[in-house]
Amino acid sequence: MNVLALDTCFPALSVAVGSNLASPRARVLSRTEPMATGHAERLLPLIDELLDEARLAVADIDRVVVTVGPGSFTGTRIGIAAARAFKLARNMALVPITSLEAIALSPLIAAAPGEDVVVAVDAHRGEAYVQVFDAAACQTLGAPRILALSDFASLQRGRPLLAIGTAALAVTEAINASGGEARAQSDMIFPDMAAAAIWAATREPATAPIEPLYLRPPDAKPQEGKSLERAGA
Repeated sequence: MNVLALDTCFPALSVAVGSNLASPRARVLSRTEPMATGHAERLLPLIDELLDEARLAVADIDRVVVTVGPGSFTGTRIGIAAARAFKLARNMALVPITSLEAIALSPLIAAAPGEDVVVAVDAHRGEAYVQVFDAAACQTLGAPRILALSDFASLQRGRPLLAIGTAALAVTEAINASGGEARAQSDMIFPDMAAAAIWAATREPATAPIEPLYLRPPDAKPQEGKSLERAGA
């Protein structure tokens, strides 16, 4: 199975191409390019570069795994729009994954025995996107949430926690201050789309249209009373 993996949720563009996955000849190529903006312009050229390196054509891809959020409002839509375009053009199967789960898949995470993992990414305004995982079983322990700083201590579940991501230190301090046990691996780990490609090869594709997971309303809203009247026929 050949899988294309896309992430545009955070200040980086991450793409991976997995070929012959779930076979002895499996190979995954990936690249992450930090960028605050420009995801839309760089996404397709980067896909082409990795496909060329993997000696695959777009027609060889069986499914696309894409992060659906949480993350940047505009960035999240870019990845999903690209995945939808591949499905429409080539009838490729789509596999959604949260951006936080794609981070949790990273082999760089060094959870100790008995620890759960919480991925916590700064969402600004004194909030963070969070999702908790059973590290040993590689399973989610709840849906992604957006939490205020004052609620970070509620993440403790009676087991030690390893906090990952840009809000890891704040989460760790809140949990330890409330009597829980947590430690931080605070360097930013972007979604690991190489790991996500391997993960997606064994998952059931979505049967319904994939939708963005924002967790927060967009900042930009239509101004009330500023709409123009529809022109008459």
